[in-house]
Amino acid sequence: MKFNSKLNRILSGALLTLFAFATLGSTGCTVSTAGVTLPNPWYHRNVPQYHPSGSEFPFPNEAANLQGADRDVERGY
Repeated sequence: MKFNSKLNRILSGALLTLFAFATLGSTGCTVSTAGVTLPNPWYHRNVPQYHPSGSEFPFPNEAANLQGADRDVERGY
């Protein structure tokens, strides 16, 4: 009689442990491991985002200022 109850307890514990690992393994959340962010297992099912292409050089004001600075250097200012 004692052997049967001990076996039931062991099997119940093993089943509960298996269920816990299966539940944790199927959550699919993003995790950070050793400084690396890993995606969820279903990242390839995400809908891709569309980003329209912009200008080839995204900083036109900066380019104009740099060209003006080059002219100032050539003039000796």
